[in-house]
Amino acid sequence: MITGNLDHLDRLAGQLTGPVKKALELLAERDVTELPVGKKLLAGEDIFASVNEYETEPARDRRPEKHFQYIDIQILGAGREAIGYTDVENAGEITEDRREANDVVFYGQVKKENVVKLEKRDFAIFYPWEVHRPNCQFDGKAEKVKKIVVKVRMDQ
Repeated sequence: MITGNLDHLDRLAGQLTGPVKKALELLAERDVTELPVGKKLLAGEDIFASVNEYETEPARDRRPEKHFQYIDIQILGAGREAIGYTDVENAGEITEDRREANDVVFYGQVKKENVVKLEKRDFAIFYPWEVHRPNCQFDGKAEKVKKIVVKVRMDQ
């Protein structure tokens, strides 16, 4: 997992390459709070964004998930959110498998879960070997958030 803020991408300039760097640069040029809810193609199906608005929930009500074909870049446009994460080796049994239709599986539980807290323009990058639990309350308080999830295809 890599985390940062769109306003300080220069710190990661030499570390990020390829489509992940391209996706972050495309978003840094925009006011992410103004992106409309829904799916937006940034580079066809290889890099696309899903913009969502929702209220965060207690972590116990959220399921850990993992993707196979896409890297997830989760960016907060408004509000605050906590996201749990760990390596796939720390995940329990798969409780729902939607990898064919939606490139996602869900887990019942995980061990050694860390938490990253995101605020406006903060991002977290999750690779296919990382399980993450998004949409969780920040400091135990429900908040309305606007989040942009950029999907970057792994095999580019």
